[in-house]
Amino acid sequence: MDGVLFDTTAVTEQYVSDQYPGITAEMQREILCGNFHEEVAKIPLPKKEQTEEEAEKFRILYAEKKSKAPMFAGAKELLLDIHKEGGILALNTSTFSHNCLPLLDRAEITRLFDFIGTAEISKSKVVKFKMIEEKYGSSGKRVIFVTDTLGDVREADSANVPTVAVTWGVHDRNYFNREEHKNLIGIADTFEELRKFIDER
Repeated sequence: MDGVLFDTTAVTEQYVSDQYPGITAEMQREILCGNFHEEVAKIPLPKKEQTEEEAEKFRILYAEKKSKAPMFAGAKELLLDIHKEGGILALNTSTFSHNCLPLLDRAEITRLFDFIGTAEISKSKVVKFKMIEEKYGSSGKRVIFVTDTLGDVREADSANVPTVAVTWGVHDRNYFNREEHKNLIGIADTFEELRKFIDER
């Protein structure tokens, strides 16, 4: 969702910067080279001291700001086309419901997703890939995962899920080309290129 469908990178980076004073943009991009929740727990900087009330207000403010993030041009059209053509759309996201559903609702695309796997279900995308496979009986030839982070590509490798990485989110080609990925079938710079990869499957 984040970085693929919605342009949320700036607001999320600001939230993390406010929580961990001194963290750099490069450090944040490196966090997304692994499982987000696991990597955040390893940040070698002290977290900003806050009361529980202050932290809750900050979380609410972040959710409000994020809910206003725009969709990338072409994202909604692609989802509508896939849905109309009978494709099943499932969302495998690291975000929690309160940071996810408002975005989908505002864009009027919630109904397009048959499965929405948020962090409440599991913080591991690998676990949710297995749930999707069990739910739909999907095999490698019938599913494709789309992401903008190296960490997701690595989790998809673990789950043996064919993946396309897009470059309009957090990570560019340099990240995806750092290493070999058995399930990375392509890198897309535009939604048109992404659609071609989907059609080829």
